[in-house]
Amino acid sequence: MAANDRRKQLVSIAMDLIAAKGFEGLRFQEVAKLAGINNATLFYHFSSKEELIQGVMEHLGEEFRKTPPPPRDKARTAIEDLQLEFEGIRKLLREQPKLFLVVTEISLRALRDPIIEKVVRTLDDHWRRHLKEVISRGIQEGAFRSDIEVGCVAVGLMAQIKGIGFHATTGKLKQREIEKSLAEIGRQVEYWLSRETE
Repeated sequence: MAANDRRKQLVSIAMDLIAAKGFEGLRFQEVAKLAGINNATLFYHFSSKEELIQGVMEHLGEEFRKTPPPPRDKARTAIEDLQLEFEGIRKLLREQPKLFLVVTEISLRALRDPIIEKVVRTLDDHWRRHLKEVISRGIQEGAFRSDIEVGCVAVGLMAQIKGIGFHATTGKLKQREIEKSLAEIGRQVEYWLSRETE
């Protein structure tokens, strides 16, 4: 197996273990065993458990950052980008719900582990910057209110999206309930950002 494919396989196995057994259930030897390799080969690809977790976090970041490219004939508006945020979460919850379990497990571990906290903070900082850019652009386009505190709104959106992801994966919600909840949150956020204050 090519080195890049092997790394992807190992990250996938690690994610499965975290989703099934929690962060404490991630064992280097079990990852190697499930991959059909020895510990030395695993250490060749990831020199420590922390490095393997970083690989998992990088994969999560890539998955959460995936959005369709804008149409060739015109740029997307800020409202369209905001709608894509919610559509992307709906798609991930439908197709890869374990991502949200893994994010929850790693986020909880980050409270006690400074190395993992740094990786989580880096991903959150990237997401927050992206949301701030979308909100600021919406204000410039005249689609969103001008009195919005951009940083606070970005953090609030992150909390809502993380919350629905956590609730959907741990609350045994049916797919239809998840879809309806996310659509309603998206509508409420769009209304709140665009309506004029009195």
